[in-house]
Amino acid sequence: MRQVSKKSLFVSEIYSAIQGEGPLLGIRQIFLRLSGCDLRCKWCDTPESLQRSPLCSVEQKMGERNFKMIQNPINYESFISFVNNLVPKLHHSMSITGGEPLLQAELLKTYIIKLKEQFKFPVYLESGGHRHDELSSIIHLLDYVSMDIKIPSSGTAVLWENHKKFLDVCLKSESLIDFWIKLVVSEETLLDELVYAVDLVKSRLINKSPILFLQPVTQINGIKPPTPCNLLNIHKELLSLYPHIRVVPQVHSLISQK
Repeated sequence: MRQVSKKSLFVSEIYSAIQGEGPLLGIRQIFLRLSGCDLRCKWCDTPESLQRSPLCSVEQKMGERNFKMIQNPINYESFISFVNNLVPKLHHSMSITGGEPLLQAELLKTYIIKLKEQFKFPVYLESGGHRHDELSSIIHLLDYVSMDIKIPSSGTAVLWENHKKFLDVCLKSESLIDFWIKLVVSEETLLDELVYAVDLVKSRLINKSPILFLQPVTQINGIKPPTPCNLLNIHKELLSLYPHIRVVPQVHSLISQK
């Protein structure tokens, strides 16, 4: 039986793709998708990453979508070998996503330090926006953070206080190049919960004004995005509260990217 190392990451996928969300939309990134998540959003588009899996899917050559299944967990030496196969110099940065990557924050810190030493790579973290203590432990190593605010209609527990503390960590950071906030909206989303989220953001601001992205849900599990008129109305109402709000769908889904 293979012995599981406590110094190795549980990974869902490693691959090269085009970033389809947020202000860095359209750039090329190497994606490190970690497995394991402590949330259960109704519209999760990566259910395979919710639990730790015995196998990890690794792209063998940049952009060719030829994947090989590798046994988890993945040690750093193997990880670097996989990254090298994807031609890191042609990528803007590495996106660390999940699942919830901060569940493995302590070990992830070691990987990021070595990654930056070896490739001088900017690191982009995508998180559910609720694990503030873990974020505090690695934020000095990050260049970009995309944080979610999980409104009650997402199906998760109420996380407002967690989101406040997570946002505070981002706002106080002197090392981040940029960070932003994402709110997924569906036909079930209530305007009141979006207003509450925007007010939460405004209540924490001091000298930074992060962009807040409204992301119409990509249809999944019978959950549909807002109607065009409803989306326009939501945007109008929220703009009256906070001017830095944009509407951007999951563009990678539109162009058949992961």
